[in-house]
Amino acid sequence: MKQGKALFLAGLLMILAWCLAPQPVAACGGLFCQNSPVDQNAERIIFSDNGDGTITALIQIQYTGSAPDFSWILPMPSAITNDDIAVPEGADAAFTEIEIATNPRYIAPPLPECAEMVMADMVFESAEGGGVEIFAEGEVGPFGFVVIGSEDPDALITWLRENEYRVEPAMEPLIDVYVDEQMVFLAMRLLPGEGADSITPIEVTYRSEQPMIPLRLTAVAALPDMAVLVWFFGDAPVRPENYAHMEIPDEAITFSDFGGNNYRGLVSRYANENNGQAFVTEYAQPTANLTFNEPLLNELAQKHRYLTRLNTVISPEEMTLDPIFAFDSSLPDVSNVHDLSETTGQFQCERDAATSGVVAAVDEALRGEEAVAEQNDVLPYQPSLAARLVTGGAVLLCVGLVLGVAVVGAFMLGRRSRQA
Repeated sequence: MKQGKALFLAGLLMILAWCLAPQPVAACGGLFCQNSPVDQNAERIIFSDNGDGTITALIQIQYTGSAPDFSWILPMPSAITNDDIAVPEGADAAFTEIEIATNPRYIAPPLPECAEMVMADMVFESAEGGGVEIFAEGEVGPFGFVVIGSEDPDALITWLRENEYRVEPAMEPLIDVYVDEQMVFLAMRLLPGEGADSITPIEVTYRSEQPMIPLRLTAVAALPDMAVLVWFFGDAPVRPENYAHMEIPDEAITFSDFGGNNYRGLVSRYANENNGQAFVTEYAQPTANLTFNEPLLNELAQKHRYLTRLNTVISPEEMTLDPIFAFDSSLPDVSNVHDLSETTGQFQCERDAATSGVVAAVDEALRGEEAVAEQNDVLPYQPSLAARLVTGGAVLLCVGLVLGVAVVGAFMLGRRSRQA
């Protein structure tokens, strides 16, 4: 009888462990260099609505790898002139400041005893080609640029390749789509003598009513789980129009016993549940109380009444739709400060203890029933048929997995022997 009860307890603990174990979490134009795509691991953009039917985008792209012949191709909804392209002074510092100022902040409650115990234990030359129209060309900062368009995607691709812009085969159908949508292309690369460390944010102003990110073309050179951070200066909050809007509940935040929290992992998880096509609002506030050190940011804050920050994590295979954003005055303010100092159960060790408590309670209950049974000279607890079936099924599943691995291993060994 004791053996049967032990088997039942083992099965129950296995099922509890299975249910309580953390689930696996899967998880922005186009950047290219002379020999291979340039990897992108993050994209940061500051959009501003100019109130005259134009949008200005300040774009910072971080990448990994060497790119002596770096080139960048950006689809745009309308043609632009040389005056619409700039390399603002202090742009990199502006991105750093605005990111820090709007980062989500989670204020943790006091350390519980369990966390204190854990811590105590730790001691270009361009030439016009047939079928391609050149709207603008020149130099700005470390870049040479050209704004081109065509009604024939093949002619456009041929021009880019003849002028030594990298066009991967995977890009061709995407360029077809953008040409069908009557978009033009801003193509940029570093000037001779400029290194990859000269790459700086670029500012582009174009005619459009809504901000948009051309993620479809970005997919060719993007890394998995790429962060996309977007800020919007305007007269109202901003929401994604054709992407989902996700929220990260405070109750889902877990603080590490050694500092930090799981917020970034939750953004990735929630975005993945929407196939990467979702944004979370991390900050949405009036600019009246904002003061920045960087003049570029102060100028934007003085011109616009509202600042919004959206964030997501997305992988190349999920970049099948270009996100479009809408200004919406009906949206509420969103603070980036989350005060959880009065909450309990937010630390990992507390949640681990709660899990252990469930298992201990089950074991204690079974021990108590056995003691009563022995004292009253009655049969010990017998699990129900349903409990036996669940336990038996879990055991059979494990046995089947072991046998399957053994069979596959034997097959592979035999196959190697025959090949030898």
